[in-house]
Amino acid sequence: MNIVLIGIQGSGKGTLVSSLEKHLDLNVISTGQLLRDEVATGSALGKHIKEIQMNGGLVELDIVMDVLNKKLKSNNKKITVFDGFPRNMEQANALDKLAKPDIVIYLNLTKEVAVDRILSRLTCSKCGQIYNTKRINTLVCPNCGGKLEQRFDDTIESINKRFEGFYKDTYPLIDKYKKDNVLFEVDASGTPDQVAETCLRIINEHNN
Repeated sequence: MNIVLIGIQGSGKGTLVSSLEKHLDLNVISTGQLLRDEVATGSALGKHIKEIQMNGGLVELDIVMDVLNKKLKSNNKKITVFDGFPRNMEQANALDKLAKPDIVIYLNLTKEVAVDRILSRLTCSKCGQIYNTKRINTLVCPNCGGKLEQRFDDTIESINKRFEGFYKDTYPLIDKYKKDNVLFEVDASGTPDQVAETCLRIINEHNN
């Protein structure tokens, strides 16, 4: 089963994935994390990716599909979750050929709430776990002991550009997946547990 998560930055996609992993045996493909891993290597490709992300742009499709293919080849689990991909119609059509989605979950959240969440979030540099500064008062990850830090692209300028890109390029995918009869809209303004419970029910109902 292939599951796609759609939502503006801050809608809780990463937090949701962490919750689902506690209940389901998942192969999680986060293109954002895969690309950030490449940035961390300091390679020429990583520097190219970082420049694009700092400007709030999208990395070229051939680069994204290459890292996706590598990740999928190592998959041995029944459920694959795509976190942060696809982000536009071109990517969606490419994914249809590679791993057509069975379920698409749209985490619906207002921009105002999303911005507040983004500017308050910390990400573990080791395990990728996401925390909110309003709920945690340490820079050490409770999960693995790694360093908690703000993502380099979590600036208000970059955030605004990513939102513009979402409404222009990603939002139209909602109509596509509605027509494909695989879209499920979830209110992402609830607590992480509430959102996870709703999404888990959707997945379980369609995995039997």
